[in-house]
Amino acid sequence: MTTRSPENPIEVLLVEDNPADARLTEEILKDSEYAVNLSVVEDGEAAMTYLRRQGEYAYTPRPDLVLLDLMLPKKTGQEVLTEINEDANLRTIPVMILTGTAAEQSLLWSFNISPGRFCRKPIEVHRFDSAVAQLESLSERPLVMATPPVEEPKRRWWWPFGG
Repeated sequence: MTTRSPENPIEVLLVEDNPADARLTEEILKDSEYAVNLSVVEDGEAAMTYLRRQGEYAYTPRPDLVLLDLMLPKKTGQEVLTEINEDANLRTIPVMILTGTAAEQSLLWSFNISPGRFCRKPIEVHRFDSAVAQLESLSERPLVMATPPVEEPKRRWWWPFGG
């Protein structure tokens, strides 16, 4: 992919509920080698409204990349990702998951999500540039987080003759 010009920027949707993290991401992306037009929504419901171009977002451009926080109000990042994958019009939009903790990174590893598809906050400009360079290939491989298996509750055995 060639560097986009300011006349034809890469459209990025940031789904982040923390205003400080959103502002920091905006500042970091200014150092990207790519021209970026960043839009920000603060919760999972607004993300889906934006992506489906409904209501106040009816005339927004289709994102080239979604930066998705996992811990969101109204709909979690995993719920948003599930809805994106179930919508034929949205599933080709590449998604990069933003994690805030090592525990979230471990969760992503457990789902066999490639490290190239997530990064720890604050986002690093070289990781962002790497994801942008792979936009075409990422759009061909939608990101899917499988539901982890539900563990059956452990049975408690009762011995009627004392212990």
